[in-house]
Amino acid sequence: MYKSTLYLISELTALAAVTAFKIISANSADGFNIVAVLAFCCLFLTDFLVAAVCCKNGGQLRKAPRMLFVAAGILGCIFCGAEDYFPVLAAVIFELIDTFDAGVYFYCIFAASELLSAFIFEPSLYAAVTAGIILAMDTLGKSITEKLEHFKEISEEQRRTISSLDAKVAGLKAYSKTLRESAALEERGRFSARIHDKLGHGISGSIILLEGAKLNIKTNPDQAEKCLETAVENLRGSVDSIREALREERPVRHVAGMAEINEALEKFSVTYEIKTDFSVDGDAEKITPQIWICLRENLTEAMTNTVKHSEADSFSFKISVYNKIIKAEFSDNGKSASSFKKGIGLEAIEERTADCGGSCVFRKSGSGFEILNIFRL
Repeated sequence: MYKSTLYLISELTALAAVTAFKIISANSADGFNIVAVLAFCCLFLTDFLVAAVCCKNGGQLRKAPRMLFVAAGILGCIFCGAEDYFPVLAAVIFELIDTFDAGVYFYCIFAASELLSAFIFEPSLYAAVTAGIILAMDTLGKSITEKLEHFKEISEEQRRTISSLDAKVAGLKAYSKTLRESAALEERGRFSARIHDKLGHGISGSIILLEGAKLNIKTNPDQAEKCLETAVENLRGSVDSIREALREERPVRHVAGMAEINEALEKFSVTYEIKTDFSVDGDAEKITPQIWICLRENLTEAMTNTVKHSEADSFSFKISVYNKIIKAEFSDNGKSASSFKKGIGLEAIEERTADCGGSCVFRKSGSGFEILNIFRL
């Protein structure tokens, strides 16, 4: 489409130059020249419209229509006098050669054909100079339009690649959701089967013993008492089994805490395209549930602060557990003012840390912003 526009502009420019020269030299515009100009305009506009329709419908511009229009333009120039219409003829021949997709031989063929045309038709000095200017414009325009088309193809390819990647990401998200749901259902099924195996038989037997005791409580009190004792033992064992199963199924506190933090950081990284890092040094089992909750909420506030104020592309969270203290470091590599004022978010971090018996320090340096939490064990 870019080249079709280039051809239209160059051919109409050449036609306008020829027409202006003929009118000035003759001091009048005869009917033949007017009809010729209108015919050429119709021909060039029709060629452009055909190209526009082909491009709009998503197809390539076919060579046959272009060849027909170019041939008509050449014949028209010869009929009207090629020595006067030489700039138009040169522009039309330029389009003709480009239509054949000559590739690296384009400029050789183009130069030979133009020299041959000049030798055959012997144009006037004005026509030759005008044709040279038009052809220089065409050559420059051809180079620019080819680059534009190349960049357009690259852009379309990137757009298709991005669309394909978006579709794959959506598919992976759906697959990940399905896997999580399947894993949750499988875990629920396994846990319910375990409860049934551990608890169901004991309770069912206890119910039978209680019913037997109910029947024998008047006629055979000793037997009823034995049934009650056995039922009590069975129920006590069932309760112990439930406690054991719940204790085994419940995730370890520090494992669950690290899993929550990893999930939050991964979501943050995907949402805001900020690289994240998380590490734990020392025995994480020493971290109490209250401190885990405090760290999780402080992490959310620190990530929000990074997005709103720092323009960072990296965020790090490090937990170090020592004999007597726990140190948590939230840091980013963003840009911020040399001095800062604590807002509601930073004050909330201080309050939560103090409620857990800890202290909070904020540090601004040339490499970013850091929040330090220290808890005593």
